Order: sequence, then C-alpha cells, then structure tokens
Amino acid sequence: MKIYKLYVREEYLEMIESGKKNIEVRVAYPQLRNIKPKDKILFNNTIPAEVLTIKQYETFRQVLREEPIERIFPDKPSFEQAVKRFHNMYPKWKENRYGVLAIKFRLLRPRREQGEESEV
Repeated sequence: MKIYKLYVREEYLEMIESGKKNIEVRVAYPQLRNIKPKDKILFNNTIPAEVLTIKQYETFRQVLREEPIERIFPDKPSFEQAVKRFHNMYPKWKENRYGVLAIKFRLLRPRREQGEESEV
C-alpha cells in the first residue's frame, strides 16, 4: 500500500470532505501510473481516503462520457463547462501525452476512541 499526496483547490476539497465528490480526475503522470485499489490518498495533507478503483482514459471528454459528472464536479456543470474546467487546470498537450486517470475513492474517517460519544 502506498500513500499519495494530492492537492486540490479549496472548493473541491470541501466537496470531497462533504462526500459529494468521490472521483478525482488527473492527468496520468508517471508518478500516478502505479496507483491501485487499497492505496491511500491524502488530500491537501488533511483528508484521508482509500482508492477503490482506477480507470485510464485517453481524454477528459472520454472520462466525462463514461463517469458520472456529478461525482467529479458536484455542482453539475454542463459537459462543455466540465471539459473547460479540466483544460483550465491542465494544458491539452499533457492530456494528449499522458492520458487521464479517474480515481474513485472513499473517505477514511478517524476511528472513535472506545467510550467516546458522538456529538448530537
């Protein structure tokens, strides 16, 4: 098991923390190529998650056709708006050179200490 530190914009971090966003899409850089199920992700050094599945795609458009947009961008942009968001984050040459990964994850919650009650 390996731990990957991934950094996201603050608005996406809030969506991850709330559980609304559970698919992280990245250019498939060489350092991410070996990510696999059960590996851990630490988002912005604060939010731990476990990788469930990884799918490789050629383009962001392909990802958006095959994965639910609302799990990637919970504010539900149109297909074209979602493509633009990706291209604002990543130059097209990186997408074309490396391909794209869709990483489905689940949040890891800290385990409660025995006897500790949850706040109501």
